[in-house]
Amino acid sequence: MAYGDYNGPDKPNKGKEGGACNRSRCQAEPALHYNHGSYSWYCADCARDIGEDAVNRRGWAQDFFPRLGHPQFETRAEIDAREAAKPPELPNIDDKIQELVAPYFYQSPGRQKPQSMSLERMLKRARRRA
Repeated sequence: MAYGDYNGPDKPNKGKEGGACNRSRCQAEPALHYNHGSYSWYCADCARDIGEDAVNRRGWAQDFFPRLGHPQFETRAEIDAREAAKPPELPNIDDKIQELVAPYFYQSPGRQKPQSMSLERMLKRARRRA
């Protein structure tokens, strides 16, 4: 069933992977193309129509592709291949620094007392001056 041929109640699987197409007047199955803009699944015909529309194509190319690096519509296989090729996430550098430095400056997690003698002296002087 092509877009525009249907005018009735939506199927319960509308917009879900493998279900009915998410386009309002389309109920075609299977919906195998994920739209990263609407977070829903579309049939091949609607995905092509929406993705090849000049305004949608230009908007995605200008606003989203440079930041995200993938097309607006992808199949499950394309999504899985892209995510498998993605480098692993780097750890948060602030957490790593805190983990490395904490044993040298704090005795226990609850009590933040400097263990460095020179730091302790500087803090005492600063408290006296204040």
